[in-house]
Amino acid sequence: MGFYFYKNYAMSNLYSKIHRLKAQGWTWDYFLQQIDLIYPAGIDEKTLYALYRQPHRKANSHISKIILTLHEQCFPSPFPADTQALLAIYNRLIACKQHSGHRQDIDDFLLFLAHDLHFGSRLRRARLNWLKADIHLDQLPLHRNNGQGAELENQQQLALHHYQNCYSLLIEQQSLEPSAQLSDQAPQQISQQVLQQQPCLIDQFTLYKVQQNMLACHLNGLHANLRYQHPALLDYLKNSDFISASKRVLRTEPYQWIIARNGLRFSSIMKNSADCTVFFQALVTANKAFSDLDYAPLGAPAISKSTEFFWATQQLAK
Repeated sequence: MGFYFYKNYAMSNLYSKIHRLKAQGWTWDYFLQQIDLIYPAGIDEKTLYALYRQPHRKANSHISKIILTLHEQCFPSPFPADTQALLAIYNRLIACKQHSGHRQDIDDFLLFLAHDLHFGSRLRRARLNWLKADIHLDQLPLHRNNGQGAELENQQQLALHHYQNCYSLLIEQQSLEPSAQLSDQAPQQISQQVLQQQPCLIDQFTLYKVQQNMLACHLNGLHANLRYQHPALLDYLKNSDFISASKRVLRTEPYQWIIARNGLRFSSIMKNSADCTVFFQALVTANKAFSDLDYAPLGAPAISKSTEFFWATQQLAK
């Protein structure tokens, strides 16, 4: 299985969403009551427990929708609703590959964003920069596979530029929030009353996602057989804040096994023994099943079966 560093992957698993909800201090009874409010028939509590305990467990679409709805209610986006609507429109557009005007619609989207991302609140500008960067990022595989080096470089630089703009705006926004210090606390340490009194915070996970996407710009511009040894990628990892950002998220959300796994992956690529130990321990903290290197979570092969982890597994065996 090849590794594709997809821009929305880090929070796509139900395991992390359920843990994030539970980390608010919810009892299981209260959790099930909240589910009943969305879907009166509820879901089987044994199924919920299994999804909480096992990263390899797959939920059906019905349960996934219920958990997603509940998660969105409890952790609303900090971004303006109109920008979230634009993101939803774009996601539907790229999912409709048979649409005859697909390419023209994307070009029109970019034209609109190029003008509109300069206006509005800081959060609005941040989200529109993020969306524009996503569109450029999504073009990389096509230009890479067609050998269009100049256009690949152009799209890559545009994506990086807009992700960096977004990141800078979010850092500015975070510094202005009167309760910004809460973003470094674990969710269970923050009372519901305090959360209700505060605006949506720009937390470490949101900042991590932007940095993850910048890393994706480097990864997805490279063919799979060159990806993990390419000097440009190694240089980016050496000079970026990605590894540190991963550690910051894991301090507040230790159940994020995908972040821990990717931290281990890139620490292995960088041949950093200390960080390999940190991220392997983080994986086991997320779930003890990861102590077995042959364990395969949902959507990913076992670490023992993935060549990019080979250096790390050698170090861990010492």
